[in-house]
Amino acid sequence: MRNLKKLALASGASAILAVMALTGCDTMHHDSGDRTAGRALDDKHISMNVQTKLKDEPVYKFSDVDVKTFAGVVQLSGFVSSNEQKNRAGELAQEVDGVQRVVNNITLKPNSTGLSATGRTNDLNQPNRSNQ
Repeated sequence: MRNLKKLALASGASAILAVMALTGCDTMHHDSGDRTAGRALDDKHISMNVQTKLKDEPVYKFSDVDVKTFAGVVQLSGFVSSNEQKNRAGELAQEVDGVQRVVNNITLKPNSTGLSATGRTNDLNQPNRSNQ
């Protein structure tokens, strides 16, 4: 009879632990707008995989691109030198398993000199007026 009580108690405790393991983490530690721990982990893996894919791209360098993922939606931000690079980064991100959608917020870098021509330029074909 004692063994039967111990068995019933152990079975009941196991059932409670199983229910808590399956639902407790999900309901106790997040609000309705937050991700579950599993979803957050999936998003972290997606971000890492996108970053790896961008880093391994043989044609373009994406050192100034940041990757964030929320619920399978990947957001790319940062700077690149051309529209081709921006589009390629979006294509690479979309190819990663688990990506639902890509939001490409990458911005083109300003021209390398940062200066634009203003005023008069020296034209070598014009005679130098100071020598006249």
